[in-house]
Amino acid sequence: MKSWRLASPQRWSAPAAAVIVGIVLALDASAQSSVIKCIDVDGNTTYQDAPCEPGQAGHDLAVPKAGEGDPSSQWETAAREHRVIRGMPKRWVLRARGAPEEIRPGSARDQATEIWRYAAARGNVTLVGFAGPDVSWIREDVAVASLAPPPPPAGDAGARGAHNRRFVIKGRYCEHVFAEIGIADRQEPVTTQPGAGGKAVPVIRYVYEPAAGDPQMRTVFSCAGGKVADVERTLRQVR
Repeated sequence: MKSWRLASPQRWSAPAAAVIVGIVLALDASAQSSVIKCIDVDGNTTYQDAPCEPGQAGHDLAVPKAGEGDPSSQWETAAREHRVIRGMPKRWVLRARGAPEEIRPGSARDQATEIWRYAAARGNVTLVGFAGPDVSWIREDVAVASLAPPPPPAGDAGARGAHNRRFVIKGRYCEHVFAEIGIADRQEPVTTQPGAGGKAVPVIRYVYEPAAGDPQMRTVFSCAGGKVADVERTLRQVR
């Protein structure tokens, strides 16, 4: 087994020891996931990946493995367990919980720029608040009766959103679509379809009636697994 030892044992302060461990790991990327701190009878300290020599006191220092500092590994683990955690980007929330039942703009009072709503047990809901693209907070099992109605969208913003409906195409991320065209006039669960690992993925249908910015067209699309599954654009019948 490959081993190494720091030259000339001597006494190190805690900050210096941390720097030494970092240098050793940088020099040997294939090192084991722990470093052993050994102290001899004179109080001198060495750091090595081999057991301490007889008569020396020692213990392991935990060293992160390569890639453990990447937060995406935490998000992936949480998504597999269908959990949402703070700091998680929207794409991982979609993997964890699927498309939300509702997306609405947040406010300063909400401490969120956007709020996603999911069904929970006993008729309650789970709310996920975002600060920009990442999760800021999660509120589980919120009673629907306690929720204040969302503010209506501003007229200009609603017209701009309606104008963007023509850009809704199959395969786009639903979160991007909602950000561009706003909240649907109504939505309804349609069915489920098999997803990764055999887990059923809910399919939700979103209906947008003609509005300023898109006055002649009715737009309907479905979201499955966080992406647009199908789109229908029909011309409004004028009587």
